[in-house]
Amino acid sequence: MIELAAAAGARVFATASAADLGRCRDLGAAEVFDYRDERLSERLASAGPVDLFVDTSGRNDLEAAVRLLARRGRIVLLAGARSRPVLPAGELYMHDRSVLGFAISNATTADLADAAAALTPRFAAGGLRPRRVEHRALADAAETHRRLERGEVRGRVVLLTP
Repeated sequence: MIELAAAAGARVFATASAADLGRCRDLGAAEVFDYRDERLSERLASAGPVDLFVDTSGRNDLEAAVRLLARRGRIVLLAGARSRPVLPAGELYMHDRSVLGFAISNATTADLADAAAALTPRFAAGGLRPRRVEHRALADAAETHRRLERGEVRGRVVLLTP
């Protein structure tokens, strides 16, 4: 997402682990923040209001995220199916802000075709490369998924048949 947003001309603020801050910069983030920083909310707020806040953490701290939004800003949630965040309704409707969910499994064939058409040139130009690829047998899918849920997998995992 960082690479795509930066290529589209967005000024990207990224949060990541301390080990990943350099990677985020390399992908085009203008500013990077350690998500374990006790003053993270304060640092993000001082960076200025944001038009789009994409939450891939699954924690979905809407109270903190909504405070960072510009007027008509949006939050997109990509994880956290079991989270039950507090919804700051007043802060949302008083400033025309919104919260959206996105799950790739809900995409239509046409949506996926549009995404492929937009991404294929970036792949062809050498962009959008994962840090590393792990090859696993399809029989290892359940254990690989458990590793993903525990946060043990970095980069991408490719499941292949034997």
